[in-house]
Amino acid sequence: MVSVANASGIFQSFGYSFDDPNGHIQELTTDTKEHMDTMPPFITTWQAQDIANNDVGGYYQNPMAVVSNLIVQNATIIYNTANTANITNVANVKSSALALSTAASSFGTHTAKLAGLTPYDGTDTVSPYMDMAMSAGRTAMYITYQTDGIMNNAPIMGSFTSLMIEPQLSSNNVTLNTYREIFANSVVTSTNTTFDIVLQQNVTTTTVYSNLTSASMTTLITQMNNMKNFMDTRRVSDCNYYSNVRGFIEKYNKTKVLNNMGETEKYLVNNLIGTEKAKTRIA
Repeated sequence: MVSVANASGIFQSFGYSFDDPNGHIQELTTDTKEHMDTMPPFITTWQAQDIANNDVGGYYQNPMAVVSNLIVQNATIIYNTANTANITNVANVKSSALALSTAASSFGTHTAKLAGLTPYDGTDTVSPYMDMAMSAGRTAMYITYQTDGIMNNAPIMGSFTSLMIEPQLSSNNVTLNTYREIFANSVVTSTNTTFDIVLQQNVTTTTVYSNLTSASMTTLITQMNNMKNFMDTRRVSDCNYYSNVRGFIEKYNKTKVLNNMGETEKYLVNNLIGTEKAKTRIA
């Protein structure tokens, strides 16, 4: 009996090609088929079609990818403007731009993990990845609902806060883009000719500098530093929250053992291996 409509093709995709010359493939018994008919569907139509068509993937996107890339671009342009022209009075602008570019790149990498685009590689013990953070968050939500009366999804979303600040980052990047253009237009080349008494000839020196006022320079630097700190704070907060939830779950699992003991385990604890602390906590 077909219980999932428009989903045929799964078995064909397995490549089954045995003609069973000795009659080992047996029809299911009536009892077995009746049991199978009582089972709820294990797969939906769209799942079956995607799997059969080898079209699995493309389900997720990183909502922070565009804005983080734009910030990298703007910060890099500011850095290159200051660096390649050897501008003499913008060392702090250059260092802040480099730090912002690095932070935005790290932020993009971090949010790709949260968005399910970067799979867990088996070695990263710090970063939250979508599936793992979601699983840990669900456990935290069930428990904190009972212990703390938390009636929202913050126990899950605490690892995903970096995905929720696109409007703020986009607004900041619009401002940064304006500052980038102002900074580029502020670059001035000055030449000065003096007579060199040693060489007995005129010598021309060229100086490249920014004619931004000190206040404008400070505003640009502050904007870049604030953007960097904003992204770093959310990224680090996600990692710390996820680490704390995982730590709680590990402790929870250790204590849960005492609540699920059989009679033999209880006997061992009460008579042989248990401390007084353990004995008082056996359910």
